[in-house]
Amino acid sequence: MRWRYLLSSLLILLLAVGIVEWHWEGTSRTSLEYPLNSSKLRSFLESQYVPEANLLRAAVKAYPDNATVYIANDNLLASRALITLGSPLGEKILRNLNANYSGGWNGKVDVLLGRPIGGFHCTETKKLGEVYSKKFGATFEIKYELANTTCRMDDWESYADLLVYGALNDLIGGNRSGALELYSKLLAMWDGNGFRDRAFKGTYQTYKCALFVYLYRALDRPNKGKNVYSRCLKMISSLQARNGGIITGYRVENGGIVPVGDTNTETTSVVALAFYSDYPEEMRVNQT
Repeated sequence: MRWRYLLSSLLILLLAVGIVEWHWEGTSRTSLEYPLNSSKLRSFLESQYVPEANLLRAAVKAYPDNATVYIANDNLLASRALITLGSPLGEKILRNLNANYSGGWNGKVDVLLGRPIGGFHCTETKKLGEVYSKKFGATFEIKYELANTTCRMDDWESYADLLVYGALNDLIGGNRSGALELYSKLLAMWDGNGFRDRAFKGTYQTYKCALFVYLYRALDRPNKGKNVYSRCLKMISSLQARNGGIITGYRVENGGIVPVGDTNTETTSVVALAFYSDYPEEMRVNQT
């Protein structure tokens, strides 16, 4: 009987090891290092859905974003984030974008989805219409933020998010050395708690940390900036609200992270793409 007991114990041990290995292979390193609740990320984005528009609203409480539906950046990114998180709603929104909104592309955040851009320009917002939602008991404006190609931005390297988009654009074009140069400029904006760029006014923007995580993965995790990567992951993991969404901003007081702002669609989508999507790895293909 003893040999049967030993054999059973060995089989249980082998099975346990196999489960651990399977779990490691099937889970992104970012989610293991500083885990977010990905099912709540998905639930939050799904809760933002405005059925009458077949799109997501921008925010929960912050006005006017809680009464606004943005084609881009929000729904362009949210459609892919929902697909990444396994929600069928993502494909539904994507079909709507392709059929009615030129795919939702806006000439800036496109690079997060592997589409090259032609430099940086001022942003113009077009109001496309309004829709009343029974679900929310409110009327939503539908807006589309687009690049104004007649107004070029000469100071784009002064902004952390645009440095990320520029570096990713270089990677898409196969220019790794150019991407690394912009990456170094981005690191120079890091002050130990967040990115202090020209737009900084006392509150750090969570999505800029998420964009750093995205770029760090796309560059195949260079040693330079590893501490920033770890810090950003820790920051973001502490900013997931009870509703599952990611809070838009934070301050650091007495060494503690103080959430500032609302949970919104864009920030949550960028985090989902940075942590869970395969887009960053796919950008390594053409690097030289």
